[in-house]
Amino acid sequence: MKALKKWDKIWLNVLYLVGLVLLMTMVIAGQDWSLRLKLMVMVAIILPIHAGEEWQLPGGFHYQYNLSFGSDMPNIYPMNRLTDMLTVCIAEVAYIVCIFFYQVNWVVMALCAFCFLEVFMHTFFGIKMYNRFKNQGKKTLYNPGMASGYLGFGVTAIAMVVNLANHATITGTDWVFAFIMLLLMALFEILLPERLFRSKDTSFPFTSPMYFTKFLK
Repeated sequence: MKALKKWDKIWLNVLYLVGLVLLMTMVIAGQDWSLRLKLMVMVAIILPIHAGEEWQLPGGFHYQYNLSFGSDMPNIYPMNRLTDMLTVCIAEVAYIVCIFFYQVNWVVMALCAFCFLEVFMHTFFGIKMYNRFKNQGKKTLYNPGMASGYLGFGVTAIAMVVNLANHATITGTDWVFAFIMLLLMALFEILLPERLFRSKDTSFPFTSPMYFTKFLK
């Protein structure tokens, strides 16, 4: 537990460093890379930015997530600092591994679908939070993670679709494997961390609604 506490203090900075290294690698050595490879790397670069928006600038993703699923302890349950830290870290590792399989159509398809899922979920949260706080002054659908979700994951996913449509022959097997991979990503990145480590007595609570604080006055 002490190791997790220490990791909790530094993991976002480590994630930013990973993203920066990937970006610099692509800038320096990526001139000869295919567009598909660049798009796969971009997903792993966008995730640290996305996590930063959800956690720090402006932060508060946990609050909308927990409220949207009916929690009466939105700074604590079911999402806490540990569950979401595991989600993001496992996702980043998965995305980096996927880079080495950029020529496999169903790997690209699964990652593309996950990018679109980010857009869908932030749209869902945006609508939920707008309806909840519109009488407290909320005037837009914006929510922590939405900007990088749309401009990062969304744009990259569209580029992936175009690339696949123009340069790949998609088979039924590709669709099956992509669907299975998408389910496994959801299981190991989201469902299992939350089911295993959610607790109303967690040692890893969030301490503030952050972005949503201004709507609680």
